[in-house]
Amino acid sequence: MKKILFFAITSLFLYGCATQSAFKKPIPINDTNSEILAEDSTEYELLILDIGFESWLATRSSIATAHSNTYYKNWNHIYVTEWNQKHLQGHPYFENYISYDPFEDYGFDINYKLYNYFLFVEEKTGISLVRR
Repeated sequence: MKKILFFAITSLFLYGCATQSAFKKPIPINDTNSEILAEDSTEYELLILDIGFESWLATRSSIATAHSNTYYKNWNHIYVTEWNQKHLQGHPYFENYISYDPFEDYGFDINYKLYNYFLFVEEKTGISLVRR
């Protein structure tokens, strides 16, 4: 019985670890000019569990489109670098490491929300992450 249970668990584990390439859908090909039609379907979601952030963001008088996506992206890169330095130094408020790739396109909404989260943290804690 133990051998059957071990075999079943091992089989499920191996099935779960199978490469995703076996499950990918084929890329459709346009017959008229034989170009490969590949669409980036990666979507990102930013979950901020800090109490009060959503209401703080809703009461802000700034307009999201006041700045471009590039503006938010550049500031996020600076903020994330400073955040991660504080995390590595063991600062008690910065418990989590943020994995942010400045070359990845996270989209306008994610960049805007993350940028404002950093402003929220600065206001809430009184700790300046960057000097302006």
